[in-house]
Amino acid sequence: MENIRKKINIKVVTLLAITVLLAFFAFFTNYIELGFLLLFAAIALLFCGIKKEVYVLTGSPVKHLIFYFESEKIDTLERSVKANFRDEAPRVEFLSASNGRMDVSITKDRKYAVVRLSRYVPHKYEPVGAPVKFINEQVTALCNYLDL
Repeated sequence: MENIRKKINIKVVTLLAITVLLAFFAFFTNYIELGFLLLFAAIALLFCGIKKEVYVLTGSPVKHLIFYFESEKIDTLERSVKANFRDEAPRVEFLSASNGRMDVSITKDRKYAVVRLSRYVPHKYEPVGAPVKFINEQVTALCNYLDL
């Protein structure tokens, strides 16, 4: 995942700065309640995250998805990964929770994706194999496979 970097989210930083400035202005003009309300809003903005992950080559934001499946189907899913999720790739039913997990990091513009398979062993998920990277048409096939 060397092509994915954290970058400052300019929109959040700008909103945070404006909110803090308005809060100080409210304090100086004796609107104390409004000042505290704006400061609480600024704190809430901090929890939204000042940084976001982006794909370096296109600048597109990255979203992380998790899909669960029965761990007995991990061989089938590995074959699908090796087949680049084309139409002939074997299908696996995804569940709301189970002992197999597929982590997918995909860009918003669908030009880059990373897939990692994991199996649950007591108290944690352990990776099975190395992460697999997909680009361009391979990502489109992955999205079709996952119904995204």
